Amino acid sequence: MLSLECDKSAGYVEITLDGGIGNDDYTAVVTAIDDALKSHDKLNLVGVLRGFGHVDWSVWPKDLVFHATHRNWMKHVAIVSDMGWVEPTMRVFAPFYAAEIRCFPLARLDEARAWARTGSITRAAD
Repeated sequence: MLSLECDKSAGYVEITLDGGIGNDDYTAVVTAIDDALKSHDKLNLVGVLRGFGHVDWSVWPKDLVFHATHRNWMKHVAIVSDMGWVEPTMRVFAPFYAAEIRCFPLARLDEARAWARTGSITRAAD
């Protein structure tokens, strides 16, 4: 399942993947991103990957078009996951995006959100 939280006024999007991706879920996410981009040149994004499942075949061509037409839409991207393959994969693809990308474990989700919104992390005093 693909879910979305979007704060259009702040230019912030959080996408959570836990399972498969269907056409309706994918379309809702892209529509929300496009709506937020009407007010912002770039968005801050948190991508939470809890589990990865089947991707509906109708999503693949739409995703290729999305990435071809949305080259520079992200500013700060926090990828949050405990799946071991995610961070190395992000290191491979990060140079193709004009965004600052960092990976975080699920236990640091709040820190990832703070970093994505501001580009810095403010830690509480010890």
